[in-house]
Amino acid sequence: MKKFYMTMVAMLCGAAAMAQTCTISAEDVTVVSGTTDTPSYVEVLLNESEPGALVSAASFRIQLPEGVSIYRYWNEDDEEWVDDITFPAAKSGHNLDIQTTTNANEYQLSAASNKAYFKTSTNVLAKIGVVATDVANGVHAVKISKISFSNTAGQSVYPQDDFTFKMTVGGTGINDIKALDNNAPIYNVAGQRVSKAQKGVYIQNGKKVAVK
Repeated sequence: MKKFYMTMVAMLCGAAAMAQTCTISAEDVTVVSGTTDTPSYVEVLLNESEPGALVSAASFRIQLPEGVSIYRYWNEDDEEWVDDITFPAAKSGHNLDIQTTTNANEYQLSAASNKAYFKTSTNVLAKIGVVATDVANGVHAVKISKISFSNTAGQSVYPQDDFTFKMTVGGTGINDIKALDNNAPIYNVAGQRVSKAQKGVYIQNGKKVAVK
């Protein structure tokens, strides 16, 4: 009986130690300002000091800057709007839950799977599409909080400290093109400067111009 008890303690400690090898982080990201149909992606990374450490459930909150929102797209098969959020590090059979919180522009993201998370060719835990529709250009802080994990055996749940990373909203879109007179440079709709406007739509003096 004593030997069995010692073995169980060792197993539990081993599972807890395995779980503690996992943390998450996020790299700084640049988002093009004024775009509504082309998302940039925030990648939340799963870091493991020991390959193969498994996590069966993970959840966190992300606080986006005001004027930045999660990109939504129309799913023609299901005929519904879908938030552009995926969990690439999860095996098939995982369940995703996305909710807003009482704080403005904050989202609660969680995923659980009876087949466990794992690290293979990617360490991207979550990939979140965002667009900047009404926010000043510059550097903004993005906060990730309420982070928790549980291991595959369900024997431990442990938190991780909050952290922030930088989101740079940049001026590379056509909305940032400004001109002063009729001799101003001409740009195509991709924001590329052209020497002469031919048939099509162009940007000059900060306005769209159609050439027939």
